[in-house]
Amino acid sequence: MRTSYLLVAALAAVTTVGCKKKNENAGGGNKPPEPPAASDAAVAVAVDAEAPKLPDKPIVTTLQADLKWIPFDEKAGEKGGSFAVAYGDPQNGPNGVFIKLPAGNPGMAHTHTNDYHGVSIAGGVTHQQDGKDKAKPLPSGSYWFEPGMAPHQSACPGKEACLVFIHFNDGKMDLAPAKLDPKGKKNEKYAEKRPADMKFTALMPDAGDKGPMIAVAWGDNQSGPHGTFWKFKGGFASPPHTHTADYNAVVIKGTVMNYAPDDKAPKELGPGAYFGQPGGVAHITACKAGSDCLVYTYMVGKFDFQPAGDAAGAGSGSAAAGSGAAGSGAAGAGSAAAGSGSAAAGSGSAAAGSAAPPKKKK
Repeated sequence: MRTSYLLVAALAAVTTVGCKKKNENAGGGNKPPEPPAASDAAVAVAVDAEAPKLPDKPIVTTLQADLKWIPFDEKAGEKGGSFAVAYGDPQNGPNGVFIKLPAGNPGMAHTHTNDYHGVSIAGGVTHQQDGKDKAKPLPSGSYWFEPGMAPHQSACPGKEACLVFIHFNDGKMDLAPAKLDPKGKKNEKYAEKRPADMKFTALMPDAGDKGPMIAVAWGDNQSGPHGTFWKFKGGFASPPHTHTADYNAVVIKGTVMNYAPDDKAPKELGPGAYFGQPGGVAHITACKAGSDCLVYTYMVGKFDFQPAGDAAGAGSGSAAAGSGAAGSGAAGAGSAAAGSGSAAAGSGSAAAGSAAPPKKKK
């Protein structure tokens, strides 16, 4: 049995799999924004001027076209779905993986040992749980949380192929076949959020929706790991800055650039692209003019914003970071160590599931 069969855990897209082995940001403007009044929708997060200086690590950018796709089932090829590793090692620890499913793929019932968080980039993936309620499609910009050991069946029932990004924060991705119980109840920790459910607030209240808008999908961005959706207007560019914690990000809409201040030719990242931003490393995040951008980030620690370079002269301030209460709460997934592989690039190796980070530009 090929090792790649173990990775079908992500969505269990292939109905022919016979495996029985058990196998889961930026600120904007020329100076730090003033804090808004705290509320359920937005809270102030002070910039930590005394944060320790972290070692320099490379910013990783991986275009959708450069991802190394591997079919779940070699015989079925693309018809059976495929995966590409964005960071980490799916067989041994925390990881983030892209999944492509062809239109009409019915999936199969299964469980994972570990929790995972998912984001829909294209298509309308569904996740059927125990009980009689039929699963509803999760369109582009949606989020879901799948608890470990909860039986479910993931599928792509529509006429458009599905592209999703999932990340296991607390352990490897594995799979065990399961059966759904129509008389049972779905796991109470399971959560879904569609675009209409997202409560976006302004990162900089004075700028309103002309500046970055954020919606916390899960976790507490004031104190620890969390997942956040970001909206940027076309033409937006942040000042150079750093964050204490690493984060992993995927582009859902628009064209995004995330690059070092001295990078004269940053990559343009379209939908389905990945970038890993190490904590303590100065960068600029921008949205190319012509269309607005939507990005999902998984940050391994609390959110903060520290000006870098010339922007640091603007002085300290606070950044509005959105309420951690907006998250699923029950997710519970998100150890600070989970995303330590944010500097890892995608991999073409089904056996390893990870690759060494690209060399830093000189």
